[in-house]
Amino acid sequence: MKTLLAFNGSTRADSFHGRIIRVLPSLAPDDVRIAEFDLSDVPFYNQDLEGDRQPAAVMAMRAAVAEADGIIFAAPEYNYSYSALTKNTIDWLTRPMGAGALRGKKVMVFSVTPGPGAGRKVTATISEILPFLGNEVVAVVNAATIHEKIAANNDTNNDTNIDVIVDEELSTALRAGLAAFS
Repeated sequence: MKTLLAFNGSTRADSFHGRIIRVLPSLAPDDVRIAEFDLSDVPFYNQDLEGDRQPAAVMAMRAAVAEADGIIFAAPEYNYSYSALTKNTIDWLTRPMGAGALRGKKVMVFSVTPGPGAGRKVTATISEILPFLGNEVVAVVNAATIHEKIAANNDTNNDTNIDVIVDEELSTALRAGLAAFS
């Protein structure tokens, strides 16, 4: 069983990126498990907190990445760039330079927007940065008008609050991205 660790670059409780992360297990191959790491306790990167002074949340995040078979960055677009939370996560996971927990991991990056841009600038930038840091980007998924492509699960026989992706092109792209870790 492979474990893919997902990071949501949005802090919004009902963010589209978080909603998609919660859908990913239903799209993943049978031998893949998706786990989401909660970034709410990870402080802004500060080199003074390295070594013996690492915050517990940073140590937990680094350990989770070290154990994972692959990483998923759900990266929202804010002001034509990726979020500070996404950048902060990458910063913590790539330190010390050349030996961070993220080094050597396969990565999938996705970005979705309610507007027409689909987060393409974000995924292009992150996909350029990660190989420099020692990663292989195995999949990039973008989707515009996401509010039309994801819907609440109204199945009354289902007691989960997991959404449903109603756009076949997006579902196919996410499935292919998850399969690319094999």
